[in-house]
Amino acid sequence: MYDTLLAFGDSITQFGSNPNISGFVLHLSGYYSRRMDVLNRGFSGYNTRDALRVASHVFPRSKGISQKGPESSFDLPESPKAPRLCLLFFGANDARLAPYSQHVPLDEFYENLHKLVMLLRDSNSDYYSPDTQIVFITPPAVGDRMIEDVARRNGYAPDRKNAVTKLYADAVKKVAKEHDLPVVDLWTAIEDLVHGSASTDSPDCKTESNIAEHDVPTEEASASPFEGYEKYLLDGLHLSRSGNELLFKLIVSEIEKA
Repeated sequence: MYDTLLAFGDSITQFGSNPNISGFVLHLSGYYSRRMDVLNRGFSGYNTRDALRVASHVFPRSKGISQKGPESSFDLPESPKAPRLCLLFFGANDARLAPYSQHVPLDEFYENLHKLVMLLRDSNSDYYSPDTQIVFITPPAVGDRMIEDVARRNGYAPDRKNAVTKLYADAVKKVAKEHDLPVVDLWTAIEDLVHGSASTDSPDCKTESNIAEHDVPTEEASASPFEGYEKYLLDGLHLSRSGNELLFKLIVSEIEKA
């Protein structure tokens, strides 16, 4: 049986298997074909509280006989073996503004990320897997004007702000640094591209060309009503085709540096 790459996240990960938007998980499946099996464990609407609740169904047990985990709204098959690679991609829903139920306060989010890491790193954990390489992914930047437009058309108040999401992205980077783990900074990558400060020499990927010069917004793009975020985001939050392709390149680049 091949080693596995486990992608554990929210709807952005779940939609990563959608070929209509060139999902990053599909790209990973192709890139690692005949080397690793890629498992998509993305759950739409989930935050880090939910991730901890279903972790017993996502991470395989390393100790004893499998026991029934916490109750969930649906049954999940348990993974048969510890993954070689685990992508942890949460924060987009945690950063949703209060009083929406998905909101998780920043300090709790930070602690929840630590708990997810320790499920695999603590030798006393039932899911201890010291050989699993963990890679964090920050939530993507949020297109404020796109969020406002979607909210207006659907009759509710805007529920996300890019400045708030940045705090959650920074928390992901902080936890990754404290555990000496690699992190894909998707928030900064999108911001740099939208605002024209990204290098066209990075990321480097063996099978994909580097980000081309046309990925850096022109005057026309920067004058768009959505400030250029529409190139990488479908609705101000979820990744577009270009956003998924960008994330795939960033993940492969980070993995191959580790």
